[in-house]
Amino acid sequence: MITPALLAALREAVQPDPLGQPLPSARTLYPGARSYCDIEFAAAEGYRPLLLDLHRPAPPGRARLLVYLHGGGWMRGSRRRHSLPLAEITAAGFAVACLDYRLTGEALFPAQLDDVHAGLRWLAARGDDPELDVETSGVVLWGESAGGHLAALAGLGVHADAQDAPSPTITGVVDWFAPADLPAMGDPADPHTREARLVGGPLGQRPAEARAASPVVHAHRGAPPFLIMHGTEDSLVPLAQSRTLAEALTLAGAEAELIAVPGAEHGWFGTDDTGPLVARVLEFAARLLPAGTPSDTPSRTPSGEKR
Repeated sequence: MITPALLAALREAVQPDPLGQPLPSARTLYPGARSYCDIEFAAAEGYRPLLLDLHRPAPPGRARLLVYLHGGGWMRGSRRRHSLPLAEITAAGFAVACLDYRLTGEALFPAQLDDVHAGLRWLAARGDDPELDVETSGVVLWGESAGGHLAALAGLGVHADAQDAPSPTITGVVDWFAPADLPAMGDPADPHTREARLVGGPLGQRPAEARAASPVVHAHRGAPPFLIMHGTEDSLVPLAQSRTLAEALTLAGAEAELIAVPGAEHGWFGTDDTGPLVARVLEFAARLLPAGTPSDTPSRTPSGEKR
């Protein structure tokens, strides 16, 4: 007879608990940084193990933590498909954890968001490991496109399941050119859009699911500060999506800053230098992660867009 204890032991033998696994050896992939790659942080039954890479400053000492979520229309991409200047970011004293999540060919929403929360719980549990030594009492989420959509939802507390395991406090969200109002995206009768693949059918046939997956629906006064950046010429995700989110957050009483980048297409194509955008992200994170650091705040329109 298979007892519950035996079944648990068999499961552990086949798929060990990610929280208890040893860390990989550090690698030098970027100047001045130590990288810990291919860390398994979640293993939902029936799915591939999910991995993260963590890059931190090489010198010892507690590092502030940014959690990065990749784009790809929820259909493609991985934690390594990005153009982040990691040497520059770690030189500024930040660690960056780049997370995988299940794609729409593997699972429907909210599986992707569940994976983000699982990654945050792993970081809360293991961030104190001497090798990692990252501060997880507060983190800033940073995502682009589909990843920005998930960062926004996680920052707004959507689908944060009530598990006993602690999770970091999300003190800020950086949202780069992400969808925010799914019912306003694309043809509601088309079953092949990125958004339809996310919610499991044409948006017109799944209005409740589309709304549940829309950050604008979940804006509330207690949301962390948002830094939203979007190109004015984005033909994949219109700038109006970010304007709508900034307006919803501001009207709810939350802090939201929208920076419209002139001439930029999706993915910052058409932008000669993204350095100033990254610098602004690091300024935003530095203000929020060391508690109580003052900051000069420029005047904004009611939508939060900088004048």
